[in-house]
Order: sequence, then C-alpha cells, then structure tokens
Amino acid sequence: MFRFLFGKSTKKPKRSRQAASKPVYRAADLPQGAGLLQGIPLEGIVAKLNRSIPADYAERIEYRVRSEHPRMTDDEFACKWFELKRYFLMTLILKSTPMFSSEIDDIWHEMLMFTREYQRFGEQFAGGVIHHSPEREPRMIPGERAWFDWVYAHLFEFAPSSKRCWNGFFRNPLDAQLTELLRAGQPDIIAEQLFNMEQARRYPEVAETIDLLIRQAVQEARQAAASRKMEDTGWNDPLINPASMVYLAGAMMFFSIHNPESYASEMNDHYPENAPVDPRDKQSGCSSSGCGGFGGSDSDDSGDSGDSGDSGDSGQSGDSGDSGSGSSCSSGSSCSSGSSCGSGCGSS
Repeated sequence: MFRFLFGKSTKKPKRSRQAASKPVYRAADLPQGAGLLQGIPLEGIVAKLNRSIPADYAERIEYRVRSEHPRMTDDEFACKWFELKRYFLMTLILKSTPMFSSEIDDIWHEMLMFTREYQRFGEQFAGGVIHHSPEREPRMIPGERAWFDWVYAHLFEFAPSSKRCWNGFFRNPLDAQLTELLRAGQPDIIAEQLFNMEQARRYPEVAETIDLLIRQAVQEARQAAASRKMEDTGWNDPLINPASMVYLAGAMMFFSIHNPESYASEMNDHYPENAPVDPRDKQSGCSSSGCGGFGGSDSDDSGDSGDSGDSGDSGQSGDSGDSGSGSSCSSGSSCSSGSSCGSGCGSS
C-alpha cells in the first residue's frame, strides 16, 4: 500500500530467511496409491480406505480447509491429504497412533465437522469411529514418536513432501524398554503391547502386515545389538546410499541401542544435514536390516513449520522448520522438532 502512496521504492526488498525456505509441495511427486513398500499386503485396505471417503465428502473437506487457508495450493492440500490417509492406515496397524503434525491435524479437524459422514467413514473403514487424537509435541512422548517413525518408514515409500508434513523423521531414539522387548523376540507379547490386534482379527491383511513388522523389528534389533559398531551391521553396504531409508532405519535402531545418550550427534555423523535424499530412493522388500525407512534431520529453517496459508509458495523443496530452542534433555531422552538438541538428546 505504501508503495502506491509514496511512489515505487528503488530499494530492493529484503527476502526473509523464512520466505526463502518455504517448501514446494508437488502432487506429481507422490507415489501411486498409498506408496506401500513392496511386500506390504495392504493394497486391499488402501482401496477400502478410498471407497470409505466418497468424492463429495472429500471435496467438501478440501473446500473447508482451503477456505481456512486461502493461500494453500492444490498441490499442498494433495500432499497433506495423502499423509492423512497414510495416518489412517497406521491407526489400523498400531495400538497407539498419536498425531504428530498440526498441519495434517487441521485437515482431520475439518473431516470431523461432517459428523455423519465421518462416522460413516470410520464404520466402513475401521468398523467404528476413529477417535480424534490431538496433535502432540514429540518432546512430550519421544518414544512414541520414534516408534511411529520406525513403523511409517517400514510401510511406505519416500515422498518428497513427507518430511515437511511430519516435521522430519528419526530425531528421537527408540525407548530402551522397546528395544529390549524387540530383542526378546516374543511375537505374541510384542503384538499385544504395540499393535492393533482388534483390527488384525478384523482384517487378515492387517494381521499379515503386523506379523511382517514384528519379524523385521526383532531381526533389526537383534542384528543391531550383536554389532559392536555401525560398520558391522551390514547397513554400510556400498550399494546403500547413506541417506537412504534402509540406512537411516538401521542407524536409528543401532544408536538407540548402543548410544542413546549421544543419539543426536551419532545420527548427525551418519546422516549430515546436507546429505541429499533421492526422491526415487524406494527400498522395496526386506533385507538383513529390515525394510526401508526415510527422513533424517532437515536443515535449520526455523520459522517455516506451521502456517498452511504461507507454505504454498515456491522455495526450497522438502525442508522443515525444525531447529529452535528451549527444550531441555536428559540422558536417554530425546528432543522434538523445534527443540535444540545436544549430547544426550535425539534428533526428529
């Protein structure tokens, strides 16, 4: 407005760091379907999920979201909607599934506004209403965030916008109690404590997926525990990109078991913040280190992590506002997105 009142300024406006680092969401980069890893037998469940959300319901959800966030682009909505549907798939797999993204949670809130349609969706997809789990700060429940990351990484292909939507991955170490449970290798106990056995009894595909994840987790935990150093795990295969999903998932398990007190620094050594991640890097099937994961520390683009209305502009792709200050950590604990992590803290 002042430009028109006082004439065009000859001084070039300074771009803020936040504006320069806004991510680009590209729907064209999303995997087909839900982007399941090869061998994950949930294609039928994905089809059921899509059938449970009629087109007119999806359109009304998008209209409400876009009305609340008028600067949100078509691609941004598509990427966040894609991640919310992945989240719903995970509610069928995990016993506890906290919501760790305020931006994705915004879309879930709009779904809830259509009470009859939302109830019908839950009954058709999950046999009952999927109760809303408010967005949580990872620093409040770092162990649950770490387990969420591990399972997510072993179910889905990497999507370039996933890190941004979920505020990064693998910043928190797995709980010692969890890794001990996995190393003990008692499938029935693991299933009852960690997985949604009600849905496993409802859907054979869910039961098969849970069984697969348990076998992967036990194998990965035991292999990590039996290795004296990261290089002994087999995850340093020259064919595996050190920024790949398999490598990061293996590193997460290894350092959670061996070096939880220095998890952040250890992970940063093996996954520097500027390490490139190839969006085509889709690990399929299972190897000795389990199926692939993805993520790692994003670069420090503080201030770029919240408002959907501002995040649809062009800029750097895939970076999230992670590093901040104000979180204190103790030995074996972990920091969350938006916290400053040093020795003794995890990285998300």
